[in-house]
Amino acid sequence: MMAAVENTPAHPVTKLAMRLLMLTVVRPGTLITTPWSEFANLDPENPVWRIPAFRMKMSLSRKDDTRNDHYVPLSRQAVETIKELAVLTGKGPLVFPNVRHAHKPMSENALGYLLNRAGYYQRHVPHGWRSTFSTIMNEHFPADRHVIDAMLAHTPKDKIEAAYNRAQHIQRRTELYDIWARLVY
Repeated sequence: MMAAVENTPAHPVTKLAMRLLMLTVVRPGTLITTPWSEFANLDPENPVWRIPAFRMKMSLSRKDDTRNDHYVPLSRQAVETIKELAVLTGKGPLVFPNVRHAHKPMSENALGYLLNRAGYYQRHVPHGWRSTFSTIMNEHFPADRHVIDAMLAHTPKDKIEAAYNRAQHIQRRTELYDIWARLVY
């Protein structure tokens, strides 16, 4: 699928957005609204994208509340994609700016239209990377179900567990993202 996307005429930033979406499996709306400031201090040894809680789906958190920030350990492939993006859009505030209005994010539809033009109309949508990731990784690593759910920023169904267990499992998430990146890219 990504070979078809890469070979389909489209704006290079849109193609890179699709690649980063595939590698990180964040929600498309979260991805396209990413400011460069979230990638400003990536540790070269252990790069982690910290998405503030207020940018996450269903978040009621204040901008200064870091308790529910979402942590995305970045694979080598994701870091390379971010570096390519920095050359194209790094001077502005947004990683994925709108082509006509640099202060606004790109349209989420741009990603869907790219998949449609690549031959995946009614077969795959941008949000579909999340279900693909969940299905494949849960099939291969059933013991990591809770970690995989955390990678997708799913809240635990058990309210008591959610209140007490705040483990991030960054090391295992890093390993699973690396496995995923090698599998799909």
